[in-house]
Amino acid sequence: MKRWIIFPVVGVALAGGALALTWTRQAPAQTSQPPAPKTVAVVKTDLTDVREFKATLGFGASQQVTGRRPGTLTSLPAPGAAVDRGQALYKVDNRPVWLFFGDTPLWRKLDTAGLKGPDVKIVKDNLAALGYKLGGAPDEWTPATIDAVKRWQKAEKADQSGVVEPGDVVVLSGKVRVESVTAKLSAPGEGPLMTVTATGKAVAASVDARQAEVFKKDLKVTVVLPNGTETTGTVRSVSTEAKTEKNGNGEETPVIAVDIGLDTEVGSFDSGPVRVRLTSTARQGVLAVPVTALLALREGGYAIQSTSGQLVAVKTGLFAGDLVEISGGGVTEGMQVVTTS
Repeated sequence: MKRWIIFPVVGVALAGGALALTWTRQAPAQTSQPPAPKTVAVVKTDLTDVREFKATLGFGASQQVTGRRPGTLTSLPAPGAAVDRGQALYKVDNRPVWLFFGDTPLWRKLDTAGLKGPDVKIVKDNLAALGYKLGGAPDEWTPATIDAVKRWQKAEKADQSGVVEPGDVVVLSGKVRVESVTAKLSAPGEGPLMTVTATGKAVAASVDARQAEVFKKDLKVTVVLPNGTETTGTVRSVSTEAKTEKNGNGEETPVIAVDIGLDTEVGSFDSGPVRVRLTSTARQGVLAVPVTALLALREGGYAIQSTSGQLVAVKTGLFAGDLVEISGGGVTEGMQVVTTS
């Protein structure tokens, strides 16, 4: 009687009618070692907190001009026209209405010697800037003032009355650019006529109120134009009143309006999106590590971990990019610490 010895067969293959047997031997299991922790050195460096904000290039906020001279509009400026001090902004009954610079509109007829007030000063300041000599106190309407007004009216081919009425001039802060004209020729000279802006291009930014503290009047900033070139600008004003705007997620966010004047002309662009970059804080010669080397402590604060496993409590300072300023007892330049990346 034949006896069969059976072997465990892992694989069977037939080749040329012969039976082939294959055994597989499993290698003994090896114990895996945990990867060595990544380390970095504490460095002494200069840190700069550079922030960037979205903004818009244009001619600044527009202002409405309202006519106050009765009559019929006979001449209006073209959009884009620039009007300077002493020039006619428009005409009513073919009589010019001139542009004066100042911050106080005229509210009464100036026709009697002895009148005093800021409106008198506005007229006298502008006549002086146009080259006319005036006497008396800066805010007093004198016979010499009346004489200067007559000489100015003669030069402008106007009636030499020596009288200035509220509708004769428009008082604005400076030279203006006509943005749009809403009135039509032959319409009444009283009422809304046009909108004007400053002649110099400016940058307007709506900044999250939580970050607006980095903007201060006269602060120098970098403006990145639509084509990527850079120029410099100066913060002219920072609003003290927050307004609400919707962010990219549709959430309402309080924002602060920041007005920035350009230090040089950018003739190739009249408007468009720009970016404003500024250095809010700079620290020199401080110890720093990557932010990923910080460990948050349960009791509050932060620590770094040395290569020996010891935790060293640290005080954080300026965060700039991927680095953070640290200080504390036992923290030295070149010290190796554990990081997560």
